[in-house]
Amino acid sequence: MLFLAIMGFIIFLLALFSVISAHQSGGGWKFLATVTVLSALVTIYAVIKLPYWPYNQKKASSSATTSQQSVSSSKTTSSSAKIGSSQVIFNEDSQKRANATLKLKEKSILSQLQSNYEKIGEVSFDREAKTFTIKPTNKDYVKSLNIIKKYPDDNQKAIDTITNNFKQLSSSIKKNLAAGYTVQLQRPDQATLLLKVRDGQVLDNQLGK
Repeated sequence: MLFLAIMGFIIFLLALFSVISAHQSGGGWKFLATVTVLSALVTIYAVIKLPYWPYNQKKASSSATTSQQSVSSSKTTSSSAKIGSSQVIFNEDSQKRANATLKLKEKSILSQLQSNYEKIGEVSFDREAKTFTIKPTNKDYVKSLNIIKKYPDDNQKAIDTITNNFKQLSSSIKKNLAAGYTVQLQRPDQATLLLKVRDGQVLDNQLGK
């Protein structure tokens, strides 16, 4: 706009001098007068549009602010997208670590139970069902269970002892592993259960039936 203002002003001066000269000599001054008026309008327009005026500075500042807000908004959106993506990855990693830790705990408890009940029988673990199963194989223990099962009224104390031991075991698993895990005692000669406990609560007790 500065260049246009300067050029318009120069043309205006030249045209103005030409009009004065032509008017004095009696030549065609009307065309030159038209050029003078047009150059004056162009010069005024160019001067008004110069960025030095307060009005134009406000507009420029407003445009710059709008542009900065747009860029800031874009950066914020991009940053939010990155944070969201990072959060998803972080959550997935946390879940994987939690699952890995849980598996280690399950394996550790299974190993302890197998060691503790080694002289009584076999201990297995169904991860899908979250169930530890104790299957007696020791002949003396199997014989004792059969007697208890056959004569429950005469062996109520033994039934209470076995039941309390399994309740304590179940509570210990809940404390050291997590809630929702079942501990059950399987009948030696059958696939049926004698006792089933979860989170320290008896779900089924067939010892006295």
